[in-house]
Amino acid sequence: MEADAAAVRWNELIRREHLPKLVTLCMSVWLHATNSMLTATTMPSAVDDIGGLHLISWTFALYLAGSISVAASVSMLVARFGLRRSMIVAALVYTGGCIIVATAPTMPILLVGRVLQGLGGGALFALVFVAQDRFFGIRLVPKVMGLVSMVWVLAALSGPAIGGAFANWGLWRLAFWLFALQGLLLAPAIFYLLRGGVERATPAAGVERIPWFRIAFLTGAILLFSLAGADYDPLLSPLMVLAGCLSLAFFIARDRGARASRILPPQATRLHHPIANGIAMAFLTGLCLMSFMVYGPLILIEVYGMNPLQAGFVILVEPFAWSGAAILFSGARQRQEPWIIRTGSALVVLGLLGIAFSFPYGSLWATVAAVVLMNGGMGMMWGFVIKRVIAAVPESEKDRASSMLPITLQTGFALGAAISGLIANGFGLESGSDLEVLRRVCFWLFAGFVPLALVASLCAWRFVDPARAT
Repeated sequence: MEADAAAVRWNELIRREHLPKLVTLCMSVWLHATNSMLTATTMPSAVDDIGGLHLISWTFALYLAGSISVAASVSMLVARFGLRRSMIVAALVYTGGCIIVATAPTMPILLVGRVLQGLGGGALFALVFVAQDRFFGIRLVPKVMGLVSMVWVLAALSGPAIGGAFANWGLWRLAFWLFALQGLLLAPAIFYLLRGGVERATPAAGVERIPWFRIAFLTGAILLFSLAGADYDPLLSPLMVLAGCLSLAFFIARDRGARASRILPPQATRLHHPIANGIAMAFLTGLCLMSFMVYGPLILIEVYGMNPLQAGFVILVEPFAWSGAAILFSGARQRQEPWIIRTGSALVVLGLLGIAFSFPYGSLWATVAAVVLMNGGMGMMWGFVIKRVIAAVPESEKDRASSMLPITLQTGFALGAAISGLIANGFGLESGSDLEVLRRVCFWLFAGFVPLALVASLCAWRFVDPARAT
């Protein structure tokens, strides 16, 4: 207990036994994190080359659906095949997806590659959450998460640049060949560098089967959320969001009642339990963060008169604030964790309010400060949320809890993007909207999420309440 309560130093991560494993995990995150930015800048060139403009939204929706659906089954794959073997297969599946995209003669074939990229990349990302506890121990989780956040920043900076450069040279396919090579190199790195670690007893490993029926409902929910936000229709989009929520609720209900092959730990759906409150807080907070990412560039261009490059630099404040706060607070002592989590959740609420009242009226520096508060609040507490969720479950459930965390956050992102689209279009956003309409839309894009952020903050308080500790 004294060792766990002590402050964690960075030099613990760069020891000989830790550094190769850390680099391997960061490379796994890099492949997943860079993919969406790379695809966003190369798909216009791909459409010019092979056609299929009407299918371009599917290139993102299928990747996200594939990544979340496979993440849901990661704990079962690890129980059956082992961590290293699962990661190697995921890296090779990702590589295969990149090769298919790089050689695709038509858009439907390219979409097959995107599904494989999503399956491989999503599995790698979820497996990193499982591996960090096995290889580094619960004490080092916040610092590992801080470095993982930095990988996301590097991906945000370099992904568009890499994709844009290859697209400008007329070599968009070469960008995917480059990432296929990285995936191919990752497989032997996993084999040779990820050795040792904690082995967990999984008595049901040999009989558990992947629950395809439940995963189909989870995948359907993600697809519906993604398509509702990507291609707005005044009638279909709200119906797709509603159907997605029902599909997600059905998935949770069926998994809660399952006797075998559960995807979620049993504590995750019991709202009196700390874990359920932590998961609900992570889901709702992720949902609330998406409106600035989705509509921030448009508002910066239309209201502030920026060009796309300038708007992109402002958007980069988000990952920088998240990762900076994660690293800054990662060495906190155990007794400070409840304060950090509660403060972080409150900063998300204050940040949303600050953006809602400053962004519509041209207060750029006030908006940037509010964005830093919002994302910094999430960054400062995220590593400790992961740490406490993993620590609160029995040993046999730790892999399940670890793999559930990226599912929770990414599902919140998908639903948040869809709700942002409903709010923006519901308040009259369309091509050529006048300034007053843009300001009204801008206000409600952030104020509309404040009630959900308040619920998330309440869940954060319940999550770290000593009276609920188990």
